[in-house]
Amino acid sequence: MHQEIISKFNVFYGLEPQLIVSAPGRINLIGEHTDYNLGFVLPAAIDKYIYFAFCVNPSSTKFEIYADDINDSYTGDLDSVTKNKRTWVNYLLGIIDQIQKKQHSLQGFKCYIKGNIPIGSGLSSSAALECGFAYGLNELFQLGFNKMEIAKIGQASENQFLGINSGILDQFSSVFGKKDHAIKLDCKSMDYAYSTLNFSDHDFVLINTNVKHEHLTSGYNDRTNECKKAAQILNEKYGNISTLRDGKIEMLTRDLLPDPLFRRARFIIGENERLHSFSSAMEEGNIDLMGKLLYQTHDGLQHDYEVSCRESDCLVDLASQEDGIKGARMMGGGFGGCVLILMESKNKTEVANRILYEYSQKMDCRGDVYYISIVDGVRTIGG
Repeated sequence: MHQEIISKFNVFYGLEPQLIVSAPGRINLIGEHTDYNLGFVLPAAIDKYIYFAFCVNPSSTKFEIYADDINDSYTGDLDSVTKNKRTWVNYLLGIIDQIQKKQHSLQGFKCYIKGNIPIGSGLSSSAALECGFAYGLNELFQLGFNKMEIAKIGQASENQFLGINSGILDQFSSVFGKKDHAIKLDCKSMDYAYSTLNFSDHDFVLINTNVKHEHLTSGYNDRTNECKKAAQILNEKYGNISTLRDGKIEMLTRDLLPDPLFRRARFIIGENERLHSFSSAMEEGNIDLMGKLLYQTHDGLQHDYEVSCRESDCLVDLASQEDGIKGARMMGGGFGGCVLILMESKNKTEVANRILYEYSQKMDCRGDVYYISIVDGVRTIGG
């Protein structure tokens, strides 16, 4: 990939890149929709990447970006960064906007982008796009941002420039990923710890529904607003409830919280509790409990949080019928994307292919399977 990127950059711009960066996608083992409620998450970076090649465009405020996978390009001016009609461009313009708001001066540049993270799959291609781009500009112009600042620039870009009320899970995962480790992150304090992922006879496997989602149109912001309303009601009753992270299951009654707020709060508070149980089970190597908790999370996402879809539910149901599978759940913001499956390593290809076939028969659409590895976060790979 390194040599291919150099060659493509040369073909497109007639120059050699000065810097090449890779930014990974991510899985989240458990802890869904808890990040914007300042709860806990348990992500890991995976070997699906977006690659960036850069060079400086001296004595100019002009910048050029070419996205190879969609054969689209954008030329802009650093002195006039405004929203564009193309969503992929806005993810990058938001990064430039955030950097300039921090009073860091950029020069003109040329950037080539190529990746293999399936868009809309729940693997955070958008966060990889943001963080790889921010990391590359930071390195290219020696801006001095640390890793946490890069992750927060990515989140702020989504929140302020694109209007997506997301938490920091995706950006943090892409930046702080560590090979063969998951990260337990407290989204309130930003404290985090790494846990080894080394199950000799089990693997995490992804099956993509190929139903694409997009946070701007998927109901994602509706869920964040519902959680805020539920937290406000609980705070008026009990006090010291800034987000649902601070709530307890015993606080919830249908008299206090009308539907759907009751169910939204029940899922988020329960999900934080499940994450702590999952983390302990993972440390102990209790695969059966881990799988049980994954199924519980999917049930909550399907019925209480209502962010699943027929295709995701179908895949989880098919997985539950296989003896070699311990647990499965939809993953990501919802309304499509991938299902995460914890399964025995032996015969995993045969089992996954059987599920794919049954899925195609029941849903009249094709799924894709990804056998993944856990990798390091965003980094320089050349230049």
